[in-house]
Amino acid sequence: MKSKEQINIINEAINKAKVDLKPLGFNFIFWGIFITIMCIIHLSFPAFIQQTKFSAVIFWVVLPLVGMVYTTNYNIKIGIKKGYETHIGRVIKIVWMVFGLSWILVIIPVSIINNQNPVQNIVLLLALTVFTTGLILKSKSVIVGGVILFLLFYSIEFYPLVNTLVYTIIAQIFGLLLPGLVLYNQKDE
Repeated sequence: MKSKEQINIINEAINKAKVDLKPLGFNFIFWGIFITIMCIIHLSFPAFIQQTKFSAVIFWVVLPLVGMVYTTNYNIKIGIKKGYETHIGRVIKIVWMVFGLSWILVIIPVSIINNQNPVQNIVLLLALTVFTTGLILKSKSVIVGGVILFLLFYSIEFYPLVNTLVYTIIAQIFGLLLPGLVLYNQKDE
């Protein structure tokens, strides 16, 4: 094999790795929109969402679990369609699986057992995960999204009287939706 052919093969592999950001961008966009809509519904119909002691918890657990099933199915289909997995793709997948597991482990004890609002804990988990993802990808937009999520976590933590749903909408827009649009629309260089 000639060195020019080897360079072409390496360039093709690099370009395929860059295309892998589109599905991740889709996931960011999906969750940014999904959680924002949930917050708007909760803000618009608080009496309905909070009818009973556990109705808000059910709203904030069941719908995200449905979203998790949808995005997991989407990611499995994309993985099968690609037929390969890059090391970076595998690391990102593991990071987000840990986020999902951590989310479940935080939601159940904090929300149900302690009857507390888990939003600030979820924003912290999301900040750590988005920031880590940005560092792995070397993506400035994702890193900035993670930093904004950290700042919003501190705002919620130190100013407990603020409406956490409004902060969550801001977190979704700047932490997931905008970085997701950048990832999804990223061109091969």
